[in-house]
Amino acid sequence: MIKVLFSLLLLVTVTQGARLPKDVIPSRQYLHLKFDMDQWTYAGLTTIDIDVTQRRDNIWLYASAKHINMTEISLHHQEGENVRIAKAVANTEKKTLSIKPVSAIEPGKYKLEIRFHGKVREVLQGMIRTGYVDSHGHKHKQVTTHFEPDKAREAFPCFDEPSFRVKITLVTEHPEHYKTNSAAPVQSRSHIGDGNVRTTFEETLPISVYLFAIDVHDMTGVGVRTKRGIPVTVLTPEYAKEAALRTAKLAARSLDWFEGFLGVDYAFKKLDLIGIFDFNAGGMENVGLIHLMYDCAYGTRPTLPPSSFLYCQTVVVHEVSHMWFGDLVSLKWWDDLWLKEGFARFISPYAQDHMEGNHRSPGAHELTLQSRGYLSGIKDDQYRFTKPVRQKLENSYAAAAMFNNLSYSKASWILRAIQKLIGDETFQKGLQKYFKKYQLKSANFYDFTGCFDEITPTVSVRKFMESWLNEPGFPLVKIEKETPQTIVFTQSRYTPTMDYYTDQKWVIPINFKSDAENATQYTLWQSRQGRHTYKEPFNWFLHDTLNTEFVVFQYDKEDMMELARTLQENCHVLTPMQRTMYTSNLIQNFNNGRVDLDTMLETSRYIVNEPNGRIIQAWTFALLGIKREIYLPQNRLMFERYFKTLLIDRIRLTMSKEIEETKDWNIIKYYRLMFYFGVRWKVAEARKRSKRVIQEFFQGNHVNVVYLSYVLKFYSRHRSWKKVFKLLDWYPRSIKEYETILAAVCKTTDPHYQLYILNYSKESEVMPRSLKARTVCYVASRNAPLAWKWFKKNYDFYFNMYGESQFTFNSLLSCVTEHLTTRRQYDDVNRFFSGRSTGTGVDGLKRGKEQIRENLVSREDEREQDREDDYDKIFSSFVERLYNRSEDVEE
Repeated sequence: MIKVLFSLLLLVTVTQGARLPKDVIPSRQYLHLKFDMDQWTYAGLTTIDIDVTQRRDNIWLYASAKHINMTEISLHHQEGENVRIAKAVANTEKKTLSIKPVSAIEPGKYKLEIRFHGKVREVLQGMIRTGYVDSHGHKHKQVTTHFEPDKAREAFPCFDEPSFRVKITLVTEHPEHYKTNSAAPVQSRSHIGDGNVRTTFEETLPISVYLFAIDVHDMTGVGVRTKRGIPVTVLTPEYAKEAALRTAKLAARSLDWFEGFLGVDYAFKKLDLIGIFDFNAGGMENVGLIHLMYDCAYGTRPTLPPSSFLYCQTVVVHEVSHMWFGDLVSLKWWDDLWLKEGFARFISPYAQDHMEGNHRSPGAHELTLQSRGYLSGIKDDQYRFTKPVRQKLENSYAAAAMFNNLSYSKASWILRAIQKLIGDETFQKGLQKYFKKYQLKSANFYDFTGCFDEITPTVSVRKFMESWLNEPGFPLVKIEKETPQTIVFTQSRYTPTMDYYTDQKWVIPINFKSDAENATQYTLWQSRQGRHTYKEPFNWFLHDTLNTEFVVFQYDKEDMMELARTLQENCHVLTPMQRTMYTSNLIQNFNNGRVDLDTMLETSRYIVNEPNGRIIQAWTFALLGIKREIYLPQNRLMFERYFKTLLIDRIRLTMSKEIEETKDWNIIKYYRLMFYFGVRWKVAEARKRSKRVIQEFFQGNHVNVVYLSYVLKFYSRHRSWKKVFKLLDWYPRSIKEYETILAAVCKTTDPHYQLYILNYSKESEVMPRSLKARTVCYVASRNAPLAWKWFKKNYDFYFNMYGESQFTFNSLLSCVTEHLTTRRQYDDVNRFFSGRSTGTGVDGLKRGKEQIRENLVSREDEREQDREDDYDKIFSSFVERLYNRSEDVEE
């Protein structure tokens, strides 16, 4: 045994390098943790069984010397013989520990034992300090963990790579009024004196260490059992038992459905779920103990709008799906992150459509995937610096940046495309083959595609997926009418600014629809140029690539106008998904100069008859963007009238019923827009509802945040900012309500108030830590220079809290820079980050800088007198065709 004080460990710092060697394989880990809930510290002992397969001079594992203090290290042969240790070297950057014996280690089985102690930290990774507030306003302490992708090493020494699957036995000690939950069921709980208890858990099945979780809390459990008798329990504060039981029932139904669909039983003995107040993600798929954002575990209908409620359902099903996609079959390495996250994004809405007790509209999963993909994935995939979904990663530190919209949204479309290409039944058989072959093992891209190619001789799943997973960006397909029956189409990489070219090609699944033909079979097209001849001459045509937003089509103006006129007469000639794709393509091409304003406005006229709220929402945001481009005041007034003509009937219909009555999907922004314009245009029911909402809310009642958001924004701008701000000191039971209040006070244009709220967000102990970064983003959208100056001054604070977070820091660096508009500010961003670590925010900073460059181009264009598209003249001409210019136009 060697006793190693933290100060005596040999600490070295080298550049990030290779992963752990594969000739030292862990099989079991014993972990004993004693928590001091008053001091927020813990002491630990871990014993790891390892198998050394070839002669070695040292043993490498992960242990972050910055976060845990290792005091004793010993190594024993399985037969009990002690191995003398010469030195232990901790690499502070790679967070590794190298143990070098006096003489070389021969092949065989060994036990490695390490004593250590650490702190429960306020940052949202590793061993985390958190808590909740009960219905009486009393604060309760809680310890939780978040280890994905490489933070288990910050809590205890371990082999922290996904391909290493170990059996873990946990023992905890803490004050007796707390309980512990973890991956496996409790084996025993005993009092050990001094008011403390010891909890011993059963040994887990072999799992990746990042999927192991520990929660020390004083909550109670409510639950149900699955059809096979698996206990499903939600750990909950007393006040939220009813909502927690609903969450437990949903998780149980999900387990039942996945067992039937995938043909492999849930492998673990129980499933617990718990809401984390300071959680900065929707959920985390820890084995046997799922972590959820607070509202998704305990939110109730009066607090959450149906859209958020349905979103929370999707989050629960998403995390349950990970019990197979990522937990039962783990990743060999993080370059195949899409294999679990893309699958969970794809399969969760599909499962919701098909499981018992479904309350969604038929086919909602298609629209959900398209909506979430278009809003996020396509935006991040269009830049010249975009990386492929699959890319080589040298170390696990780089894995955090892989948790992006491409690994989720783009990968989910690719999987949906495979399902449509080979058929539902064959797709299901491929999944069942995959899970039966690799359960409780690790797999990669080649393992997965191999299972499918064995049963799909006519379609190479591997070849199709390689063209999309290994290539950055996505294709632009230009369509030209060659004859009355023939079209020619050419593919190239889509570029938002049309200022660069790459010689890339994709395997594109495509079918052909026109007023004379409706093809249902997909053709896999992979050449640079192609040609299609319809059976009969056509007036209009449209192309479908498996309902994907990751292919943008560019049509001739004449062809687009013909389809627009058809939609005005009968929009049902296209399915909702086809209309959604048509809208997405049009807006994407307009935003980047491939469609002119006249075409955009003329085409938008059909939305008076559009029944789908998501499509109306997309058009509304697009038209608002056009309005910002119209400079003359008289044009703005005419636009307001045109806009009102398009939306007024839909607003009256929306305001005629309560939002709780609908079972539509993903409608939160649509309802917010309808309510906002209803109040603005003095629709009686909207104004009446706004008064009722604000009265109820200031009386302390929960109200629907769809209505609350716009009412509070109006109230904080025009009535009493301070009155709304004081609501932030109320520690809420709903994160969504708190976020709504925060967004409202951040809408102020007063720089003194903006600076006040920024300082408050940093210092407040009430504000959820997940919202402190969002406060900066809210202010940046209103006053970019102020937010940027604040962010620079407090960079260390935000970096320490979020710098290694999978999601937050990327978003923060993007939003705090993307609203800057001058060359001086662009240069300042470059200077500030020169030589400064950006943690997991590398891609976010690149997106922000790219947006600044686009802002600079826009400002230069505004100064030019001779524009190619004179928006003022075009819009005036368009309105003259619709209205009598002499009539009064009301605001």
